[in-house]
Amino acid sequence: MKKLIALLLCICLALGMVPAIAEDAAEADAAPQISSKTFTVYYKTPGNIWREDFPVYFLNGVEDLPFINMEDWKEVLKFAYNESDYTGEKKFDLTLETSKDGEAVSLIRETGYDMTVDFEAGTIIYPDYVKFVQPAFLPFMEIGGSPETMNGEPYLLYYTQSRDLYGDITIVNLKDYDIPMVAQDGKYLLPMQTLAAFSLSDTGMGFYYNGQAMFLTEIQTMTSPRDTLQTNLTIAGLLTPDVVDQFQKYEGTMEEKIDYLLELVSVTEKGKQLADQYKSGMETGFYVPYDAAPKAPRSEALIRYGFNELALELDCFYGLKEAHNITDFRTFFMQNEIGIGLMDADAAKADQAVADLTQYWFDDGHSAFVSSSYLSTDPVVNKFGFDVTNSTALNMKLLTLRAEYPHAGDPYYEVGDTAYVTFDEFGGTVDGDNLADYYKLAKEGNMPQDTIGIIHDAHERITRENSPIKNVVLDLSCNGGGMAFTAFFTLGWYLGEANYSYRNTFTGAQTTRCFRADVNLDHQFDENDTLAGRGLNLYCLISPKSFSCGNLVPWVLKSSCMVTLIGKTSGGGSCVVGFNTTAWGASYRYSSPKRISFVKNGAYYDVDQGVEPNHVIDDYAHFYDRDALTEFIHGLY
Repeated sequence: MKKLIALLLCICLALGMVPAIAEDAAEADAAPQISSKTFTVYYKTPGNIWREDFPVYFLNGVEDLPFINMEDWKEVLKFAYNESDYTGEKKFDLTLETSKDGEAVSLIRETGYDMTVDFEAGTIIYPDYVKFVQPAFLPFMEIGGSPETMNGEPYLLYYTQSRDLYGDITIVNLKDYDIPMVAQDGKYLLPMQTLAAFSLSDTGMGFYYNGQAMFLTEIQTMTSPRDTLQTNLTIAGLLTPDVVDQFQKYEGTMEEKIDYLLELVSVTEKGKQLADQYKSGMETGFYVPYDAAPKAPRSEALIRYGFNELALELDCFYGLKEAHNITDFRTFFMQNEIGIGLMDADAAKADQAVADLTQYWFDDGHSAFVSSSYLSTDPVVNKFGFDVTNSTALNMKLLTLRAEYPHAGDPYYEVGDTAYVTFDEFGGTVDGDNLADYYKLAKEGNMPQDTIGIIHDAHERITRENSPIKNVVLDLSCNGGGMAFTAFFTLGWYLGEANYSYRNTFTGAQTTRCFRADVNLDHQFDENDTLAGRGLNLYCLISPKSFSCGNLVPWVLKSSCMVTLIGKTSGGGSCVVGFNTTAWGASYRYSSPKRISFVKNGAYYDVDQGVEPNHVIDDYAHFYDRDALTEFIHGLY
C-alpha cells in the first residue's frame, strides 16, 4: 500500500512539473542570472591536465547543474575525438557558425556534416547524426573500432564492399523535454549533460563535474574500485563463506579491512590479479578523486532536468525501446517505481533507480549500472532481472560442467580428425591507448592468447602439411561477446569473405559491410587466410550463453549456409553496447541504437531472439565430452 501511495505521489509530482514549466516560460523574458567559474579538466588519469581554466556557467545560482558555452564545447569535442584517434592522424575538426538572427549555432565538421542547435525552436538538428559523431579514422557505420590501416599498411580486416543507406534528418526536440537553453550576452549555453549525450557519448566518452574539477574519460573506466573488487571476487568465486566470515570479524578501518581481504584472496593467482587491479584503480582511476567531493542533496532544478534528460536520452538511444513496448520513457518511469527514485533529492536513490532500470527492468544482458554519482552517499544494491539471473546461473553450470572434461576448455584441441577451437570472449590486446601491433608480435613469437592469437595459432595447426583435420568446431557455448572487430576476424577466418549488417534505430541508417581477415598476418587478404574452400566440415557449438558477438557470429555463419550450428539456441543480444551518464553524474551502459541484423531477401531482421542450431544437443554434458561430440559429428555426414 505504501508503494502505491508513493507511486501516486510521484505521478502527482510529475504532473506538478507542468505549471513549473509554464512558469519558467513566463519568466524567460526576465533573463536568467548567469554566473561562471573555471575548473581544471583532467583527461583519463589523475594529474593529466588538459585545461586549467575551463569555463562553466550556472543559472540563477544553481551550481550542481553546469552549462557549457557552445564555443567551449567545440574545443572539448576536438580534443576528445583527436586524442582517441589511435592512428595518430587526428583529422577531426570543427568550426562554429552563428545564424544571422543569432538564434542558432552550428558545429560543422571537417566533413561538412553539422549539428545545429536552434535556441529559438528548442531543437538540435542533424542532417546525418551518424556522420557527425563518427570518428574520423573509421569508415561510415563502422562498429568494430578497428582502423583500416596501421603504420601505413592494411590492418587485420579489409573491407571489400558495403551497401549503405544514410539516415533521415534527425531533430531532437529539447523544448518538449523542458531542457533549459540560454542564448544571452553572446553566450550559447546548453546543459553539459545534453551536449555530452548528443555529441560525445557515442564514442564511449563521458564528461564529469563534481563541483571541484572536471574529468574527461571513458565511461566504462569510471568505476568504483571497491564495487568492482566485490563484483569481480564474487564472479571468480573467491568470496567464499569462510573469507566473508573472516573479513567481517576483522577489526579496523574500512581501508584496513579491505587490505586484509586482499591478503585473504591473494593466495590464488586469480585473487592476486584482482587485488592488483584494485590497487591500480585506487592509484590511477578517476573515480576516487571524483567521488571525494562534498555530498549534498540534488537541487530542484537538477532533479527536474535530470528526470527529463534521462528520458530524452533513452527515447532517442535505447535500441530495444520498441521491443520492450515502451512508448516514451517519461511515461515508463511513471508506470513503475523508477520515477520515485529519479525525483528524489537524494542522489543515492536516483542512482538506485538507474540501476534498477538498466539491470532489473531492461534485463537485456547489455544494460547495467556502471558507477554512482559524486553526490551519492551509498552504493547501489544490485537487483537483476529474470533473464540475466538465469543466464548467470547457466554460465556457472556450463563452466563447472566443462571443468569435468579434460581439454574441453583448451583454446585448441584435436580429437582424431576433429579440431576444437574455444574462447569465451571476443578479446583483443591493447598497447597503451592503441590496439596491439599483431604483425610485430607474430614475428617476435609473442602472440597473445586472445581471439586473434588463438585463431592465428589454430589456423596454422589445422592447415599444416599432412594435416588429418576434416572437421573444425568453433566452441562459442560460453562466449558472452566482446570486441566486435575480433568477431569479424573470426568470421573472415571461417568464411573467407564475410559480412555483418546493422541498422541505427535512432536515424534509420543501415549498412551491410563485406570484409576479409588477414589471419596469417602477411598483409594479404586471400585464400591462405581462411578455412573456406578447403573441403573441411565447419561447425559452431552454441548455447543460450552465446550472447552479443557470441550471438552475431553464429547468425552470420548459419546465414552463409557454409557452417552447421550444433547445440542449443543462442542467447541473443542484438545491440552494440552504449555508454552514457546522467545529469547528476552517475554512469550506465545500455543497448544502443546500433542494432545488429541479418539480411534476407534484401530486408534487415533483428537477431535479438537468438539463432537456432541445425542440430539440437539436449544434454550440456555432451557439449564438453569431446570424444562423444566427435562421434556425434561423424554421424552428421
